[in-house]
Amino acid sequence: MTTRPEPRWLALGALAVLLLALAAAALWVAGVHQRAAARLAELEPRHARLAGLLQSGERLTQSQQALQANLAQFVHPPEADAAQLGNTVLQRVRELATTQGLRVTSSQTAAPREDKDQPGFGRIGVSLRVEGDWPQLQSLLRALPAERPAIYSDTMQLLSQGTQAGRASAMIQAQLELFVLQERQP
Repeated sequence: MTTRPEPRWLALGALAVLLLALAAAALWVAGVHQRAAARLAELEPRHARLAGLLQSGERLTQSQQALQANLAQFVHPPEADAAQLGNTVLQRVRELATTQGLRVTSSQTAAPREDKDQPGFGRIGVSLRVEGDWPQLQSLLRALPAERPAIYSDTMQLLSQGTQAGRASAMIQAQLELFVLQERQP
């Protein structure tokens, strides 16, 4: 009895197709493995940084508190009423000018607005007109930067009114445009 060669060829062909399918599957699995390994290698440094941040949570909390304390020296808190804050700042500046020997002739607060230079902060303007001697005005201008939270200067216009009888220095009239920053609610 002789066996026919076709079943052998069919069996060999089926075996070849099966081997090709297994080789293609192995190549596909190897490609997926390489992409996954590359992605893990990319994520591993990020994971290590995150783990390091989580381990130094107390130092981060201390840094955050120090940052908030530093910010509080320059910016008013968001929960403060802007109108009341403007009036309080105006009163502080008026008292400071009076303490320096200047006469306050007019003062007003401006409506709060968004600060274009510092997004996330509101700007509350204060306008003040004072009269006095040049040394007194210099004293006020030296005292303003020491105020906390900080009072910033926008513009200043000076007008000399000349000397009066019995005075050694000229009378100065100054228009001060000041402002404070208030943190906006997130």
